[in-house]
Amino acid sequence: MTEVSDNVDLTWIARNLVAARRDIQSLRDDVNVIAAILRRVDNDQAAFREELRAPFDLHRDLRGRLESIESER
Repeated sequence: MTEVSDNVDLTWIARNLVAARRDIQSLRDDVNVIAAILRRVDNDQAAFREELRAPFDLHRDLRGRLESIESER
């Protein structure tokens, strides 16, 4: 932060407020980008979990069918 001089006036205050507002807006934009990336990663992880679960479901169904065939014998 800049040093506050002895002759602070409204122009100096306004310049510093505008600069702070610009910095805060930039930070807000960065946080929005990071949040969007995290949402995408979370959605990708959920989709991957469903794809990973599918072979196990198929295996469970196949096992059930085999057990039903074996119990008929």
